[in-house]
Order: sequence, then C-alpha cells, then structure tokens
Amino acid sequence: MKQLLTIILVVFSTLLFSQEKVSFLTPPPSPEASFTQQLVNGEITVTYSRPLARGRKIFGGLVPFDSIWRTGASGATTILLSEEIIMGNKTLKAGKFALFTIPGEKEWTIIINADTALHGAFGYDSKKDVHRFKVQPVKSEKFQEAFTIDLNEIAKNGDGFLSLSWENTLVKIPLKSPVDEKVMTEINARLINSSEKNAELFYQAANYYYATGRDLKQAAVWATEAEKADKENFYYPNLLQKILADQKDYKAATAAARRAIVLGEKKNMTTAVTALKKRIAEWENK
Repeated sequence: MKQLLTIILVVFSTLLFSQEKVSFLTPPPSPEASFTQQLVNGEITVTYSRPLARGRKIFGGLVPFDSIWRTGASGATTILLSEEIIMGNKTLKAGKFALFTIPGEKEWTIIINADTALHGAFGYDSKKDVHRFKVQPVKSEKFQEAFTIDLNEIAKNGDGFLSLSWENTLVKIPLKSPVDEKVMTEINARLINSSEKNAELFYQAANYYYATGRDLKQAAVWATEAEKADKENFYYPNLLQKILADQKDYKAATAAARRAIVLGEKKNMTTAVTALKKRIAEWENK
C-alpha cells in the first residue's frame, strides 16, 4: 500500500511539472518609440516602431524598392501636428496623419495619409493621401542598427528636417513653419513699405532679424530707432549691444551696453548689469 502511494505521488508530481509553462522575457523585435519636438510655436509628435537590422540587407532586401512601406513596423507610423506646417512645399493643417514611403535606389516618395488606424500598410488606400512628394536618399557613413526617426536639424527661422535613418541610408523630409513667412510679411508691410513709427515694433523687428540670423545692419538700425523713441527702456540698448557685438563693432557695442547698464541699475537688474559689465571687460581685451 505504501509503495502504491509513493508511485501515485511520483506520477502526480510528474504531471504537475509537465504542465508548468516556462516563459522568458525577451526584447521586442521592433521597440515602440515616440517623441515630441517644438517647432516655432507648434509641436510635432511622431509615434512609430523601430525594427532592427539584425544582419539583414534592408533597402532592396527586407524593404523592397518601389513598394509601399509602413515606414517602421507594427502599426502605422503617425505624425501629430499641433499647428499647421509646410512639408514638401504644401501646408498641412493641424491634425494626425500616417506616414508611408516608397523607397527607391535614387528617389523616395513620401506619403502623408489620413488613415492612422491601419496595421502597417495593410489596407492602405491612396485615395486617402493628403500629400505626396519626392526626396533623394543619401548614404550615411554611420551604420544605424535600429530604424530611427528624429527631428534634430532646426534652423533659426524654424525650418527643419524630419530624418529617417536605417542601415546606411538617410532620408531627410523638409519642414517649414509658416510663422516665419507671416512675421516677415508683417515687418515688410509695417516698417519697410509704410514706415510705421513705433518703438516696440522697431524692437520686435530688430529682435526677429537678430534671432533668425538676418541682416544685422538693418536690425541695428531698428534697435537704434526703438531706443530713440523710448530712452527709458532697458531692453532696447541691451538688444543693440548684442547686434553690434555680433558685427564686431565693439566700440559702439560698449556704448550701447553702458546705456543699458544705467537703465538696469535704476531698476535693480543686478544679474543683467553684472553680465553687461563682464561683456564690456571682455571687449576691452579684444
């Protein structure tokens, strides 16, 4: 009886062990990724999956040339715009879009589609395309193991590039904010064409030219006009000294900085005054 009981326990234990499942945690083949980047006044949010090369030939291999590609893995790659933006010479309104591409050896077709609920490119409908345009790929020296989308190249006026990189291929999608064009149109209309006289308008125009790397001589003229119209505003000579210093006119920059210091001391702007005095000392050694 005792021997029979032992046999039953052994069999039961064997069955119990055989039914136990072993599960190992493994990294996902295509990790999910998302990033948000401010561009001028708006934001761009890109959500996508990042497949890995894993020693495979990617473009012209795993990803065939001249065929629609989901531009990533898993679900559709999406782009969320908080404000309108110019992409490939067409203005896209604020909203959410899917990004598809047709890779080619010498040319890629970039596709912005309205259907963001697809699993990859399955069910893709060209009738829902919002925009199509072409860009040229370039060969990158650095090998990219994981498919990557980023937005790092941002110019002073808000222009940029949405970059797609994988293996040794880099594709740059041009982006442009319509804000710059609108600001320049207003500056031309109010200052250049109609010669409107307003201290704050002079200051804002000078500051915009300075911030976006435009004509510094013109920026200096407007900053000077702003200071003439309002001699008690610290920010006007403070901007002028920056513009003049960038033109390496340190004598005139020093004079503007000293005028800003006087105004800053009246308003107890200790940090700004200290920084200006330090700049003047540096210019004296040039």
